Amino acid sequence: MTTISNPEPLKTVPSSTDAAPVDAPEASVVTTMKKKEMIAKVAEASGVKRSDAKKVLEAVLAELGDALQRGDELNLPPLGKVSVNRQREGSGAHIVIAKLRRPKAMMTDAETGDVSGEEATETEAAES
Repeated sequence: MTTISNPEPLKTVPSSTDAAPVDAPEASVVTTMKKKEMIAKVAEASGVKRSDAKKVLEAVLAELGDALQRGDELNLPPLGKVSVNRQREGSGAHIVIAKLRRPKAMMTDAETGDVSGEEATETEAAES
């Protein structure tokens, strides 16, 4: 014959214990830049006419899209290093999920609005 032993009683925590504080994530506002805005910013930053900036930007965007769809890894300072995580076919679209890696020095430049190519190149060379 087997005997069943009594389990030890459960320990309880007093209900007056305060919960540990939790830091709430920072709220961020997501904005979308349209192609017209990008063309205007590129034209202003480079000092070329909008029509010239539009032609170049459209060619660059087309090549970037093609390279990502092929699964190529891109190393494009000052943008950063872009690699494809995964791809799938969606309804009427080819979906590419990519990862962008930027050095922290580039992030501080982006926050201050400084988009100097020389500084980004110097930063990248110093990190190598």
